[in-house]
Amino acid sequence: MRAEPYRITPGKSLAAAALGLALALLPLHGATASAQVTAQQAPPRRAARAQRPARPRAANLVQRLNLTPEQQRQLREIRVQGEPETRELARRVRLARRALDEAIYSDAVEDSLVERRTRELAAAQSALMRLRAATELKVRRVLTAEQLQAFRELRRQAARRQLLQRRLRNAGQQPPPVETAPDDDPEK
Repeated sequence: MRAEPYRITPGKSLAAAALGLALALLPLHGATASAQVTAQQAPPRRAARAQRPARPRAANLVQRLNLTPEQQRQLREIRVQGEPETRELARRVRLARRALDEAIYSDAVEDSLVERRTRELAAAQSALMRLRAATELKVRRVLTAEQLQAFRELRRQAARRQLLQRRLRNAGQQPPPVETAPDDDPEK
């Protein structure tokens, strides 16, 4: 998966959010040389992302979970191995969703085409969910019992924040800023 800022959006399932949280940890202590090579070979948007410094929240997750260098390496390896397939399956989901929309909103609607496009979208989403679950299981197996307990608590906190944000959005209010733990404070 691509290293992007960790955000929970209304459409994400908690499992996908937890996977995003886990994968946010991966690029932190990677090789700078690798990022430089990626930046040279990647399109401009990806190159800019590769040159960004690690986000404080993600760095704090590494500290909160107390990941060893070996664990960080294993998590990076899991991410790198799964990234091409994840990218391809996400592309398939986007294309299948677009094809379904086109079938539904075309001038001449064919029920059989809409049904076929629906099955294609469901199959693509199912394949992506299976890959995400397998990846999350691999990540989970890297963590110790103590790290897993801390990770579960972080997931619970993320779920509470997601629910609060959804409720506030539905009420037309802005969510409060994310609270930071004392060791999260960037002023220190």
